[in-house]
Amino acid sequence: MHPLSEERLNRRTELIERREYSDPMFRLARQFQRADEIVIAAPYWDLSFPAILKLYLENIYVTGLVSEYTEEGLPHGLCRARKLWYVTTAGGPYVPDFSYAYIRTLVQDYFGIPETERIVAEMLDVQGYDAERIVANTIREIEQRK
Repeated sequence: MHPLSEERLNRRTELIERREYSDPMFRLARQFQRADEIVIAAPYWDLSFPAILKLYLENIYVTGLVSEYTEEGLPHGLCRARKLWYVTTAGGPYVPDFSYAYIRTLVQDYFGIPETERIVAEMLDVQGYDAERIVANTIREIEQRK
């Protein structure tokens, strides 16, 4: 993955306008668009997720593959997945506003994935909390959801 520089954005725009979605630049977007179910696992760092996840999202957001716009200018998702799982860990208390909330809005409103679910193991670095027990309980919770 590469950041979307002016040069890469211009090339990407040209390819999208020509509907040349087979270009290697769109490999990750094609993969994401075709997935039946998606799992994103990212730690909670500094009130959000790591920058590499944002870079990934920028690289897969390709109009014509994962999303399109209606005549009214509204997004319409083109992804096949019916569900996205967002798995995260946090050293302290988890606040979803700038991580999961962003992902949920993006995948539901722009990618067309109707269901998202958040799985969190938090307070892992706080003195007095048993990190191993928290992780084990979170795993047990996941298994019960199946």
